[in-house]
Amino acid sequence: MDAYADRLEAAITSKSSPLCVGLDPRLDKLPADVRAAAGGDPGKALLRFGLEVLDLVAPHAACVKPNLGFFEAFGLGGLAAYAGIVAGARTRGLLVIGDGKRGDLSTTAEAYAQAHLAPGGDFEVDALTVAPYMGADSLAPFVEVAAAHGKGLYVLVRTSNPGAADLQDLDVGGARVYERTAAMVRAVGERHRGRSGLSCVGAVVGATWPEQLRALRAALPTTPFLVPGYGAQGATAADTAAAHLAGGRGAVVNASRSVTFPTPKDPTTPWRAAVEAAARAAKEELDAARRRVV
Repeated sequence: MDAYADRLEAAITSKSSPLCVGLDPRLDKLPADVRAAAGGDPGKALLRFGLEVLDLVAPHAACVKPNLGFFEAFGLGGLAAYAGIVAGARTRGLLVIGDGKRGDLSTTAEAYAQAHLAPGGDFEVDALTVAPYMGADSLAPFVEVAAAHGKGLYVLVRTSNPGAADLQDLDVGGARVYERTAAMVRAVGERHRGRSGLSCVGAVVGATWPEQLRALRAALPTTPFLVPGYGAQGATAADTAAAHLAGGRGAVVNASRSVTFPTPKDPTTPWRAAVEAAARAAKEELDAARRRVV
């Protein structure tokens, strides 16, 4: 299988879109017709909604990012819905980033990696978000499995939430924690680069911190970025431009609520039309922003 970063770059180019649609389904926000069709079964409702959203966003998104927590909350039925959405995304030609933020030591990390990155599993995705705060040895099993199977990782480096500064901005020997984390990401991923020159080990860097985003992009020239914060969290398309390498390469920008639960100007707009319009608009403005990067 081709390297994950190469496949992602191909998807961005073919669709003229750096958009990643986050799937964070809230049962109480699902359209009434979806819930009714599911007959009161939360798992069936999540699956039905997720598959319909995939149909609507597939022409506009390079990838999708289902968040495991929103599915785990509904037990086995929720996990079955997650697995069904992951499989459904593949049949629609979408790459899938599993947003699990997994992280642990030794054999436990290896088990997580096998569950989400090894071929053939129920939860197999193209890339997985991981937490780095147990150190480089906790990342090693994930990197090994990802590199062996053409998969990717996105390591939490500078997250988009306001509380990120509580720990990630701490000074540790003349550098911030997020800067030390970025250096670790580059070191563990440098020898796992595809034809595109990009590593299988990426970084999560929020667009809500534009100065740090710009500095981290300069420090990580071979690292793919997953960029949250656009849309509902307040970052603009212009803020995301700093995530891209020259020529608009090397990053996808996530939009979750603003696409899957949009607020159309006309409240009578059917929900499917509103989702498709929101995905198309996000694609167009994010693509315009990346194309300005020279």
